[in-house]
Amino acid sequence: MRKIWKLFLIILLLAFIIGLLLTVLKKNKQEVLSSSAGDSNKFILTPTLTITPNPSPTFTPTPTPSPTPSPSPTPTLILPPKIAPELIHSYIERFSAQYSVDPNVLRHLAVCESGFDPLAINGKYVGLYQFAKVTWQNNRIIMGEDINPDLRLNAEEATQTAAYLVSLGKKNLWPNCYP
Repeated sequence: MRKIWKLFLIILLLAFIIGLLLTVLKKNKQEVLSSSAGDSNKFILTPTLTITPNPSPTFTPTPTPSPTPSPSPTPTLILPPKIAPELIHSYIERFSAQYSVDPNVLRHLAVCESGFDPLAINGKYVGLYQFAKVTWQNNRIIMGEDINPDLRLNAEEATQTAAYLVSLGKKNLWPNCYP
């Protein structure tokens, strides 16, 4: 019942406001018409046509398409085929005898550095004994051997280089793995 009563009051209030507005607007219209007809000193406002300029088209240069650069191919390292562990053991035996070093030291280094994987790559360290490129090249120059850094992935070349370096006492090349 209260909701109906409130709704009735709101409708009544709106009707009163609308009636008041209509009366004021009607009165203002009559005042404007009567004052303009009876008073010659007042200006009469008449609507005038206002010309609005149309926007003129502006020239916008069309960008010339630039050729899309095609990506340059990056060289892909082609890994040599996986070799049998027995073959790696034969390299260790051969080069440990040639350079008079303990074969177990070379085996330990290979297992510790690469997990006995001649194709292991860990950041800049590559191969069975995880040689860095500069270390490989500098020491292969001293040995008088090919300095191609891809040979770090060749188990035979890596084992020969490691055996040579162990024979010189360069333990610091494997600070975490040298026994």
